[in-house]
Amino acid sequence: MTHSLRRAGAALVALLAGLLVVLSFTSAAQAAAAPPDAATVLNTWKSGDPLFVESGSPLTSDQQSAIRDELKGAKSKVYAVAMPKGAATEADLGAYFRQLGGALDQAGRTQATVAVMIGTQVYADSSQIGQQTLNRIIGLSANNAGGDVTKGMAEFVERVDLAAAGKTRSALSSGSVSGSGGGTGVLLALGGLALVGGGGYFLYSRNAKKKRLEQEARDLAAVKTTVEEDVTKFGEEITDLDADVSLQGASGQHIGEWQTALDAYERSKTQLATITKADQIREVTQTLEDGRYALAVVKAKVNNLPIPERRAPCFFNPQHGPSVRDVRWAPPGGAVREVPACAMDAQAVEQGYDPHPREVMIHGQRVPYYNAGPAYQPYAYGYYGGFGDIMTGMFIGTMMGSMLGGGFGMGMGGYGAGYSEGYSDAGGGDFGGGGDAGGWGDFGGGDFGGGDFGGGDW
Repeated sequence: MTHSLRRAGAALVALLAGLLVVLSFTSAAQAAAAPPDAATVLNTWKSGDPLFVESGSPLTSDQQSAIRDELKGAKSKVYAVAMPKGAATEADLGAYFRQLGGALDQAGRTQATVAVMIGTQVYADSSQIGQQTLNRIIGLSANNAGGDVTKGMAEFVERVDLAAAGKTRSALSSGSVSGSGGGTGVLLALGGLALVGGGGYFLYSRNAKKKRLEQEARDLAAVKTTVEEDVTKFGEEITDLDADVSLQGASGQHIGEWQTALDAYERSKTQLATITKADQIREVTQTLEDGRYALAVVKAKVNNLPIPERRAPCFFNPQHGPSVRDVRWAPPGGAVREVPACAMDAQAVEQGYDPHPREVMIHGQRVPYYNAGPAYQPYAYGYYGGFGDIMTGMFIGTMMGSMLGGGFGMGMGGYGAGYSEGYSDAGGGDFGGGGDAGGWGDFGGGDFGGGDFGGGDW
């Protein structure tokens, strides 16, 4: 019996020792995780390979080959680094982009765009394209990728080429553009030239425009459904409060905010029914924001509570009404920032639980509205655009942040101005291939789910 206990004790000690070894190796590996050396990456690029792949990257060999073909076929200079998931954080990337940009500058490649893939999360910086334009390119490419990182990178390269050539309106079109540029897209371009004489080019252009308009119509229909749900939810809350207001006497006529809320509900329904383009979405959500604050004041009055401060709606779900305080929160893999939150979500975040985001249906999956693509930019702008510059900070690291760049909406109509109406291909300012480009380290991100140096054209 004693002998058996000794054997069991020895086995337990050996097991614990093994676990300690495994944990120590794991901790060491995690501590050692860092972006690959910029000089090593540059040497790979200079050798004629525009894609540096670090061991452990989730890209398959076929994906690597396809991405290399796209990068090599780019008309502008586009380079990429693929790392394992968790190899770097957003906090690391600013300095890392500056290192890569500095190495490129010293090597004589002063005009270039660099994409860094951490798993399937893609970040980019450029010395040839304005950062706001680049951020929108990343968001559009991720949105159209449908979880296919190869397609996402093809979209990214093609849009960068268009923007670098000053064709920013085309670069920021909402429909898919991959297949008309780098890599195998060259064959399609040659085929398009062959069709010009027989009128094929006209048919191709008309078909491309038709597809773009169809995609915009689908996007608009989807976001209209989301707003319709918000309007319906607001109406239900008004109905639920009606009895409490009536108990205050005179059907609540002495509570001015009650009539404000009722008017906002009716106006939002009218606005929703007349929407024909994406930018009109923000008019509805702005009306809902006004109405929800009025309703919050009514609730406070009927319950003899202090009048709530006029604050931005809850970041996680604007249906929750005005926020009560800011909380520190970070999206998966992103940097911590302060966001406005309702009491319920603020408590959840502060206690280490997940908040309850407003989810919408995209590609058959439910995702938070801030990761749902460019069509939701005016949706968010209507809710939050009236509260100063809080939007830039709170959306960083989300799909929405990838499209917004440094100034949400730019006071120009958000999605409606940037995508639906479009910018001139002639360029100018930030949208002409120059603008705020030239300084490395101010990067954007999104989730996509040659010869010898000196003699070759690396």
